[in-house]
Amino acid sequence: MTYRFGLQARFLTLVVVALLLAVLALGSLLQRQWAMRDEVLSLSRESIQRLVVERLREQARAVGANTAEALINPLYNFDLEMIGRIVDDVRAQPDVEYVMVYDSEGAIIHDGTEAIASYGQVMADPLAAAIIRSGELLIQQSGNVLDVSSPILLGGERLGGVRIGYTLASVQRYEADASNELSGRLGEISRRYVLGVGALLGLALVLGIGISLVMQRVLIRPIRRLAHAAREIEAGNLSLNLPGHDRRDEIGELVQAFERMTDGIARRDRDIRRIANTDSLTGLANRRSFRETLDAYVNDPGIGEFALILADIDNFKPVNDAFGHDAGDKVLIRFAERFRQVVNANESIETKPARLGGDEFILIARAVPGANQPVRELVRALADDLIAEFSQASEIDGKEVVFSASFGLALYPEDGVTAAQLMKAADVAMYQAKRAGKNRYRFFGQ
Repeated sequence: MTYRFGLQARFLTLVVVALLLAVLALGSLLQRQWAMRDEVLSLSRESIQRLVVERLREQARAVGANTAEALINPLYNFDLEMIGRIVDDVRAQPDVEYVMVYDSEGAIIHDGTEAIASYGQVMADPLAAAIIRSGELLIQQSGNVLDVSSPILLGGERLGGVRIGYTLASVQRYEADASNELSGRLGEISRRYVLGVGALLGLALVLGIGISLVMQRVLIRPIRRLAHAAREIEAGNLSLNLPGHDRRDEIGELVQAFERMTDGIARRDRDIRRIANTDSLTGLANRRSFRETLDAYVNDPGIGEFALILADIDNFKPVNDAFGHDAGDKVLIRFAERFRQVVNANESIETKPARLGGDEFILIARAVPGANQPVRELVRALADDLIAEFSQASEIDGKEVVFSASFGLALYPEDGVTAAQLMKAADVAMYQAKRAGKNRYRFFGQ
């Protein structure tokens, strides 16, 4: 009997061949998907770690430099109370584990505790030797602590240094949470995809290939976009617009989770920049931010005339000693508020107020477009307003307190063409006002 290979057998053979091809194709897609999943997880983990640690390093570098600058005068005068206040301000910042101020030999002057239990002890931990030898800002890592040390210099002479330790625990928790969430989402997608593949094996060749192409479109492309987004985040680009966040499936949830992660990193980045450029007590710009602005002004050939007004609170130390440090902080806060109110009320002048540190404040002032008076006359009127404002008493803790101020005025380019020259001129003018009896202002050279 002759065996006939009929149409049905051929069809079945074709179906089997089609299913085998579908299995091979889908197996290849599964392998590629797992490879892409591992790539996304690896890239995301590395990107998050690098970005967050780098942002923390930038914060540590900025805070260390600012703190060292703020400690120059207190350390030179050996003012332990002021050193303690500055150390307490730094310790109050997020992720700060310890703050130490030490002399040029590495002996501890202040350790951030009320009793200063380690006073006079020479630092002997594994990082201490490099810190004592270093004459510049140094960042080291030991275990879960990022240690930043910055020398405190006065006229090229090293008075000592400040050392700040940042715990990496929150960074590691953030990295682990983000990686776990991303891994869970990808795992859920992979599991559902495997179940879908099992169902597709019973379909015909065309349907299998068609579904395979559809799955490739709805899964592989979004994952590739996420991998690309992870690389963009690693490069510092946090303003990403990922397609698919409006989808009502796991891909949509994954995209939304990725966007939430990106928003969290962006918020942390903004917070770091704000902390690095803002005085934590008064909310004004700090010394670092002010110097950047002043450098930009003097390096702008089209800036025109502008003035510096340097303010120093008269008799701040007696007020601070009489009413306590908390009251002293309230005086500084109230002074900053009144300082800001007066300069903002003057519509003829564009101003940028800042706190240099201690009881010193400063602002850059220039005429607004269309002003018909020279800068000298405008800042003279502003100084008169400031003198009048600070001649009036303020209520601090239920007590009437008068804290007047002396002001030094320097003009660009008349009194200097560099930031250092202008700062020196304003400082000289301010001390002339102090010597003349306080509660007044002086132009440089007046």
